[in-house]
Amino acid sequence: MPEANDTAGPEPEAEPETEPEGVGRRVSLLAREIARRGPNALKPLLSAEQLGNLSEGERHQVRKRLRVELYALASILADGSVRRALDQRPSYSPYGLVRSMHSQMRMILADPGPVEEGTVDSFRALGLAYVDTTVFHLDQHFKERRAVDSVWLLDRLEKVLGLFRVDADPGLRARLRDGFSFLYGGLHFGTSVSVQLAEVMARKLEPFPLDAAEKARVLLRSNRPAFHLAAVNVAHVVPAHQYLLAGPTGDAPWMDPAHFVIQEVDGRPVRIGLREDELPGLAAIPTTYPTLGCPARVSPSGGTSAIGMLWAWCAELARDLGLLGAASRAPAAE
Repeated sequence: MPEANDTAGPEPEAEPETEPEGVGRRVSLLAREIARRGPNALKPLLSAEQLGNLSEGERHQVRKRLRVELYALASILADGSVRRALDQRPSYSPYGLVRSMHSQMRMILADPGPVEEGTVDSFRALGLAYVDTTVFHLDQHFKERRAVDSVWLLDRLEKVLGLFRVDADPGLRARLRDGFSFLYGGLHFGTSVSVQLAEVMARKLEPFPLDAAEKARVLLRSNRPAFHLAAVNVAHVVPAHQYLLAGPTGDAPWMDPAHFVIQEVDGRPVRIGLREDELPGLAAIPTTYPTLGCPARVSPSGGTSAIGMLWAWCAELARDLGLLGAASRAPAAE
């Protein structure tokens, strides 16, 4: 993580508990129970046919209970995928990023090469490389689990998703198609939004006389916007994201800096967040939909979630790639 140990001033904000009824805490507790007891931690499931025979209200109540299990299973897989990416950084020098070609051709190379030094010269290029990297390690993590006894977890996730597909809105069915698609959507979101948020924060910091290391420390503390967006209901992610865009500039739009505010101490920026008047619309999470938010937003261990790890690595990459100004290369944090 970007120089977390020698950061002066306020620490990164804690990951917010934005879900109704403490869903995040219950997800984390169940994930830990699954890690301890395996499939014995879970109750038998209805079949899709049995669920379809229930009334609409009864189906909603069943899926409301299953949301906790769905996100517990997904959080374990998201956590493992992101930790694999971080652990594998030394194998793909200089940045730990790989070119799996997914962002260009929707394919995943079995043995991708590292992203070469000097080829990532913009936040857009970083976003493409970061998506390639995240999707590659997600694919590898699934394959590794299928090769060992933990394949039961993947099978259970498929069965749970099958229950959420019963009478699901057509717009959600692609996300609920299978376990990989469900996790892919969350990690792709976490990766791409992290890069876009880092870009808009870099723009907000341009007027300040800070070097790249100082800017990276501000970004590290400014994790809350990523968690707010990750908590938006799956059905509302796209509108919430589009709301923050400023309009086309070059190849793609960027987020509008006017939606963000800098918190200062003695005239120096400490962290960047969404303006308070933006939060009600983004933080409101309807409870009538079958899923809630990004499947990578809760930590299965009670520590840093996959979204949190992706955000922290994004700040580190932005610094090391020179996207925050002149920077000296620093060794990857343990």
